[in-house]
Amino acid sequence: MQPKRCSLSTLYPQDFIQQIRTLFGEESDFFLQALNNPAATSIRLNPFKSSSCFENEPPIVWCEQGRYLSQRPEFIFDPLFHAGAYYVQESSSMFLHHVLSHVFSLYEKQVKVLDLCAAPGGKSTLINSLLKPSDLLVSNEIIKSRAGVLEENLMKWGQSNVVISNNDPKDFGTLKDFFDVIVVDAPCSGEGLFRRDKHAIEEWSNDNVALCEGRQQRIVADVMESLKPGGFLIYSTCTYNRKENEDNVKWMMEEWKLQSVTIPTPQEWPIAASLDKDIIAYRFLPHKVTGEGLFITCLQKPKDTEPQKGRPYKRRDKISKEQLNSVRTWLNNHDDYEFVMVGERVHAIPVPLTESFQQLTHHLYLKNAGIFMGTFAKNELIPSHHLALSNVLSQSVQRLEISRDEAIKYLRKDNLLLDTNLLGWTVLTYKQLPIGWVKLLPNRLNNYLPSHLRILKDYTYATQTEKI
Repeated sequence: MQPKRCSLSTLYPQDFIQQIRTLFGEESDFFLQALNNPAATSIRLNPFKSSSCFENEPPIVWCEQGRYLSQRPEFIFDPLFHAGAYYVQESSSMFLHHVLSHVFSLYEKQVKVLDLCAAPGGKSTLINSLLKPSDLLVSNEIIKSRAGVLEENLMKWGQSNVVISNNDPKDFGTLKDFFDVIVVDAPCSGEGLFRRDKHAIEEWSNDNVALCEGRQQRIVADVMESLKPGGFLIYSTCTYNRKENEDNVKWMMEEWKLQSVTIPTPQEWPIAASLDKDIIAYRFLPHKVTGEGLFITCLQKPKDTEPQKGRPYKRRDKISKEQLNSVRTWLNNHDDYEFVMVGERVHAIPVPLTESFQQLTHHLYLKNAGIFMGTFAKNELIPSHHLALSNVLSQSVQRLEISRDEAIKYLRKDNLLLDTNLLGWTVLTYKQLPIGWVKLLPNRLNNYLPSHLRILKDYTYATQTEKI
């Protein structure tokens, strides 16, 4: 059955339409018609935070925690979203879960992963979901404002084996043979986002494609020295053209003698193959999948050299004995962590990662590492929002369950009155998941939600119902 022809010349650049017809031939009409369909809504559940939200929604077959939603809720007014129970993520990009599940199965010892272009955090939270506690994720974003959003999303995910950096890719060149896996979701011309982002259509041109191609090559070249011999480079874009995809991959393979790796994938999954027979890659096309455009490939670096070991570095200042006694009570399994001061901030670093942490601090600018516990007033800890949302917060910490409207009042920093006899530092929970700190006093409470996380959108408490 042939698709109905529609006038596309007014919707998309003529050069883009011609490119699609050249690449996909007789399939191109189906492809172009699919761009007029509404984009799907999907989320990925946090495996570390038990919740029944969206449990009955259709699964995304290539990602165990992925779910398609029949309609798009107003996520900003769901306290579980702020608690980190799930991440709103495009479904095709979740195929990274399937790729990494195969790659990680090849490792028995600790794995060190770099997510190079990580903001806003979809791929980093996905990677983090697959790592063991002794593994390390370095999540990097070059743009300072976007690095803040990345930090926020990883904070909500709650894991301690993460370092967040704000560096140019070239800064990683001095970390020779450090990473086992590098994920590069490269900045691209965004053809795969056309039905979600009209701005991407306005920005598209053949010149911009060529600019992106060159930028992607520089990004990969800057970090290749930090990938161990035998390590894996996972390269992806959200675009369709050959230049940013197969042509760039071919260049990488020739430049560093990388090998294209097969990821075992069920044949019934509607995923297209590479346009180049010499490259193993996976293409997500709008007329084949319920999702947006994606190109992804897995490449392995030759094993012909021994990885270089990093030299030991001076350790960060540890906290005093009095401060140590104060912070240990806030964490489960506190002996599994080393507590260090970074300026006025105290961080809990998993013991297996302390050596890597010291090495990273010597080479990179780190926005956060491990769990940011808080700051000290004398020797008393003022707990951070990060600690409240972490998955290692001690069960002995005082908690108070609140309703949805109370949770939204807290998240909006509206006037909140709670019927309780509790006093002192308390974590407020919604459906048993922490959303943040209050300090309960005899006649009032202090709301410690960071101001930049406050919900600004208007909300009518009397008419809102439990829909999520």
